[in-house]
Amino acid sequence: MLQASQKTIQTIKIAFHVILISFIAFELLRGAFYLIPEDWLFFLTSDAVEHLVCASIAYGLYYYVFKLHGIWKKIGLVILSSTMLLLLAAAKDYRIHNTVSFEQTFEYFTNFLGQSLLFYSGIYFVHRLEFLNRYKKLEKELSQAKEQLLRNQLHPHFLFNAFNSLYSLSLKNHPDTAEYILKLSSMMRYLTDETHLTKVPLHKELDFIEKYIAIEKIRFGEDARIKLIIQDAIADSNWIAPFLLITLVENAFKHGFYTNSKDAYVKIKITIEHNKLLCVIENSVFDKQHFQETNREGKGLKNLQQRLQLLYPKHSSMNVTTTEDSYATRLKITLS
Repeated sequence: MLQASQKTIQTIKIAFHVILISFIAFELLRGAFYLIPEDWLFFLTSDAVEHLVCASIAYGLYYYVFKLHGIWKKIGLVILSSTMLLLLAAAKDYRIHNTVSFEQTFEYFTNFLGQSLLFYSGIYFVHRLEFLNRYKKLEKELSQAKEQLLRNQLHPHFLFNAFNSLYSLSLKNHPDTAEYILKLSSMMRYLTDETHLTKVPLHKELDFIEKYIAIEKIRFGEDARIKLIIQDAIADSNWIAPFLLITLVENAFKHGFYTNSKDAYVKIKITIEHNKLLCVIENSVFDKQHFQETNREGKGLKNLQQRLQLLYPKHSSMNVTTTEDSYATRLKITLS
């Protein structure tokens, strides 16, 4: 369902009432011009008067009867409305058949009742547009709040890992500690300035990942088998929800470099083709690593899957492939 502005909804409501009332008024004037004073009974049982009575009852039901406090008042007005329709039905039966019969009068009465309910349904629908629009807006805001909550859960996790790495470097008096702090500062600026947005330019998200990889290279050394391939032609028109890909990157380092094995590696490849982003990340695993089991997916990946369901429910897929010595994730997103 498309969302409409409040002004549009008000315009629809006013147009509906103006058209309905104008139609009934035009019918009444035309009927009065041709039938009064020669044939009052024909005029009083004409379609114009029928529509007037049915529409009046419908407006009365919506604006007055159902808003009354007290069951007896409501019952009284419903009885009054039914009586008006019954009298109109009896008059029409008399005008057409010169007699009043229960069967024919009841048939006319049910027809009038159906017209009244039809008018009421139209009035109810145009007034519910505002409610439905408000509900859709509330649903969207709730979804955004949930996504923002999931996103915010990632920030402490990322900062915890980053400061742990910084602590390790400081203990070793690593010469690149200052550079690490500078890069980390730049990444934190991205966290605070950009990730509150619904979408960010893809090149900013990739720049964030490149800085993260640079920090990990400082941490594990330039000889560490860390490979990052990003397609050169990233259009400025490509946008993505922030802080999605970094979860997979963090996960790869967490489980690929948990030991100091010289065989440890992380490979990251990000490409775009026909407006579809493909992120493939592979890392090493070892016999001692308990995360290699099927329950390896922790809060980070579950969080990511929930965000994908909220942000790209029909435009994303994530697959995990495991072997004895490797773990690979393949994330595909159709970008807007």
